[in-house]
Amino acid sequence: MKAKIKATWVSVFLLIAIEQTIKIIIYNNFFDKRFAILPPILYFEPMFNRHYSWFNSMLKLNAGKGLHIAVVVILSILVIVFYRFLTKRIGSIKIVNIMFAFLFSGAMCSLIDKVFWDGSLDYIMLKGFFTFDLKDLYIDVFIGLMILLLFTKNEQLKQIDEKVLLKDFLDCLLNKKHY
Repeated sequence: MKAKIKATWVSVFLLIAIEQTIKIIIYNNFFDKRFAILPPILYFEPMFNRHYSWFNSMLKLNAGKGLHIAVVVILSILVIVFYRFLTKRIGSIKIVNIMFAFLFSGAMCSLIDKVFWDGSLDYIMLKGFFTFDLKDLYIDVFIGLMILLLFTKNEQLKQIDEKVLLKDFLDCLLNKKHY
């Protein structure tokens, strides 16, 4: 089990390194370039998103950088705590480890963007919709796997009572129970 969890953390750091390396290369060598990837819908068009989040941008909330950093830090801590709780409670499950790796990598890349890039260097434009980056795809992979999990028959996960799991997790957060 420890080896699987270690591999998960190695995957997290690898995904973060890939995403940040791509951004550094684009920023230093291709920031002024534009070209079609899959015309007429997908284009390479680097730009800085200084709105700090999709919600802030779409809803024109004008929430600041500090608030976004705080939200990402708090949510990341909750994700780690829940992942640790889950692996101690039900053991190491490959799909859960993969989902965690993508979600946590996306969160850490988001935090790096806010702290070090003062926004997100987005570079893949879906014409008529939005421009995104690899971090956004990591989070989308997590969401896709979550949806897939709802429709598959993973016997280990099917045995979990979500209400009991959530109650136990809240008890764990409030230090009523330790796992």
